[in-house]
Amino acid sequence: MLVLSRPWRIIGQVLLFSLAATIVAPLLLVVFTSFKPPNEIYAGLPWPQSPTFQNYIDVFEKLSLAIYLWNSIATTVLRVAGQLVLAVLAAYAFARFQFPGRGLLFALVLGAMMIPHQLTFLPIYLMITKLGWFDTWTALIVPNLAMPLAVLLLRQHLLSFPRELYDAASMDGASELRILWSVVLPNLKPILAALTIVLFVDCWNEYFWPLVVTETEAAMTAQIGVRRFLNAEQGDDLGPLMAAMTIVSLPALAVFLFFQRQIIQTFVSVGVKG
Repeated sequence: MLVLSRPWRIIGQVLLFSLAATIVAPLLLVVFTSFKPPNEIYAGLPWPQSPTFQNYIDVFEKLSLAIYLWNSIATTVLRVAGQLVLAVLAAYAFARFQFPGRGLLFALVLGAMMIPHQLTFLPIYLMITKLGWFDTWTALIVPNLAMPLAVLLLRQHLLSFPRELYDAASMDGASELRILWSVVLPNLKPILAALTIVLFVDCWNEYFWPLVVTETEAAMTAQIGVRRFLNAEQGDDLGPLMAAMTIVSLPALAVFLFFQRQIIQTFVSVGVKG
């Protein structure tokens, strides 16, 4: 195991701190600005001298943010849940069963990862309009349920499972669904937590697809709502805008904090196996 000398450890810590500060500083500036009254926004100090919640009140009065947040939360939760269910079932099939064409089918799954979304959005959009899904939650959820990366990661993890676990469960008379539920899933908690964060953030921050398939408040997500607010205010009302951005950022942060223990366990287990 490589052991770094004290000077190199200090340099590494300084670099990590600098990187963390570079990432966190803009976020803190957004939060601080959201609590500033209008006369302090361009005053120069990063933190508010007279904190106020008026910007948060204004953003809910000027923008239908509650509707946008509900649309984002509902579609994101349903989409991530669907992605995880399909990914677990597909990965289990690829790792557990031997069937003709398995290698070719898995190669097609991997190939789907290489196709840019810009090449597929137009035919998917046309299909959605033909099915009457335009400007609905269905258009935001169904086209994105298949997640090849999740299938790949789960399959590789399942391949490391001892074959004896499956054999013992089969000898006890457990069905495949019972094995999946009682034997496999409990051992997948860390990686499922990691995937939940990745998929949630990817879905929550998505901008292009909701912009294409929604046009009314009934289906628009929070990111589109914030953009509409920015266009309406022409960037002049920074306080409410920063408040809206702060509110929209909270769900992704909450999901990470909720699953962070499982994430740490994932890295620890990977390190032990390595």
